[in-house]
Amino acid sequence: MIAQPNSNLGQILLGHMDLGNCTMGKNLIIIITFIASLHSEIPERRIVAEWEPTLGTMIRWPLGIPSDLVIELASEDLLYVLVETNYQQNQATNSFNDWDINLDNVVFINTDTYSHWTRDYGPQFTIGEDYWRVINQQFEGYPVEFGCESECDDIMVLFDCIGTEFCNNQPLYEGYDCYVNNDSCEDFNDDGQIIDWLGDGYCDDGSWGLDFMCDEYSWDCGDCGGEINDENGYCDDDLMIGVRNQIEGRPLPSQSRGWEEDDDTNIDFANQLNWDILDIPVFWTGGNFMTDGYGMGFSTRLMVNENNIDESEFVDIINEYLNIDNYHIFDNPNESSIQHMDCLAKLVNPETIIIKQVPESSPEYECMEDFAESFYELNTFYNRDFKIYRILCPEINGGGWETNPVAAYTNSLILNNKVLVPQYGISEDVQALEVYQEAMPGYQVLGFDGAANGPWYSEDALHCRVMGVFDPDMIHISHRSIRTEELPNNDNIVLIAEVIDYGNFNSDLESVVVHWKYSAEDGPFSEFTLALESDNIYTGTVPPLNSNVEIEYFITATNISSNSVSHPNAGWHTFNTLEVQVGELIIEYNSGWNLVGLPFAVENAIYTLLFPESIEGTLYSFNGGYHTEISLTNGEGYWLRFNDAGSTTISGIPINELTISLNEG
Repeated sequence: MIAQPNSNLGQILLGHMDLGNCTMGKNLIIIITFIASLHSEIPERRIVAEWEPTLGTMIRWPLGIPSDLVIELASEDLLYVLVETNYQQNQATNSFNDWDINLDNVVFINTDTYSHWTRDYGPQFTIGEDYWRVINQQFEGYPVEFGCESECDDIMVLFDCIGTEFCNNQPLYEGYDCYVNNDSCEDFNDDGQIIDWLGDGYCDDGSWGLDFMCDEYSWDCGDCGGEINDENGYCDDDLMIGVRNQIEGRPLPSQSRGWEEDDDTNIDFANQLNWDILDIPVFWTGGNFMTDGYGMGFSTRLMVNENNIDESEFVDIINEYLNIDNYHIFDNPNESSIQHMDCLAKLVNPETIIIKQVPESSPEYECMEDFAESFYELNTFYNRDFKIYRILCPEINGGGWETNPVAAYTNSLILNNKVLVPQYGISEDVQALEVYQEAMPGYQVLGFDGAANGPWYSEDALHCRVMGVFDPDMIHISHRSIRTEELPNNDNIVLIAEVIDYGNFNSDLESVVVHWKYSAEDGPFSEFTLALESDNIYTGTVPPLNSNVEIEYFITATNISSNSVSHPNAGWHTFNTLEVQVGELIIEYNSGWNLVGLPFAVENAIYTLLFPESIEGTLYSFNGGYHTEISLTNGEGYWLRFNDAGSTTISGIPINELTISLNEG
């Protein structure tokens, strides 16, 4: 007869834990859980980001965009059209009728306009609890700035009349050898003559980027008029006329009118919609501003410089008025341009950005790579790295005012569930659309050629000429999406979402639901509900997932009025589950009775396979009394007898969560 197990014999082997010497209370539960989302609170007031729910878009008549784009903009959303007169409104109405546009979707805004670049002078919006403002920034056209300068020899470093540093032998515009024909200047381009900026027929009073109107530079040798005081001998040589093809960053629509006409657009727009206005005391050109919607902003150095204040003062003003508390100012990456962010990069959600990549042959290649590298050093609102995509922007025949022109594929527009991308009639167009499809899965990505009388340029494309108008009653979801590299296992992935219903701020939502499926399956999406924890925070747990597969998921929130929004705004998030890791454990046992357990998930848990040297018929469990068993169960302890001491190796899938119930005593 086999003796019954003795309570003071052996050892307990359960997973990687030795519980043999532990004194435990009732129902001890050990749970190992991974939380995929760390919560970052939505700011109380914030600038709305481009991918958030829009009512429609703003354009200007006469048009600067092609008719097929107008048709698309008005197909599902409102189209706010800026017109100056009844005649213009009638013109627009007749054209829209010819194009079969639903005029119920068209709202005419009466205002004076000087240009069609609604992105730059049009409205940004700030939102909060019972708070909605149309931002009315100052606007005064398109100053050109230099950037992407090569290293300069010390002897060539000079300063203009107001202290702006420049490299004398690196002048802008072809044909020039230097800015100033001093002792260090020579015929660098070997054309048999020396041409500099002094006395070349162009007035250098700062409008071309440098100011030579002082004694030190002989008052630009009379280019700006007035007497010439040439103590330096700069004007003794024969007048050499240079050619500068660029007067403004964009061609002027008319010499008889001015940019100040665009400056009142936001006031007229807000008044017509009966929305409150927030005036800010700075130039803040829309095409040179990008935001994540959570207090992070991006602009180039030009934004600061056109305000003629230092960076810290500019950042403080923006933070005071607009709650941008994390403003990144980048060095100008173009040799000479209006240096707008929307021609350099495209933030498509709070953690994903598409950045322009120019050919290696471009003089701006290294500068653009330095610009891109800056984003690799930044953290998102959720305190982790940005997902960065590069989009090849090949050389194009740009406008006569453009330097080193390339396709402006980042100059796209996000409109609810669509992305509208400029096309240039070149082979790289298809590749550009594919980058957007990869970065924004599930969005409808559409390409548009420029108009015959208004083509897309390098510094001026689709995004520049269209402005989003957002929904003040939007529902907003903030969610730190799941990333594969942050998963410790495939089970118990906890989702957290913060949801704010700006139109019903003090009302509970009807539902917050997660929709998910395996990417390899056609569908439908499975669902589970997130529960309200507190203060607009909703949580839930993803069901256990298969290993080494791609998952697609999105979150929907529905309010008491049955209005709904998704996160992302269209499409879905994706991540890959982890590959199965097979574990292996050598278990040693003594001669006689041993306490044993099952440390892994195994295909066959029969004890004679796991412990082949054990004595048959000696596996016992205990539940008020001893019971013979054939198989082992994870989390249970057993007595098992061996004739001799030895060891066995058990292989299987590691267990990441285990609930163990222990009795008192």
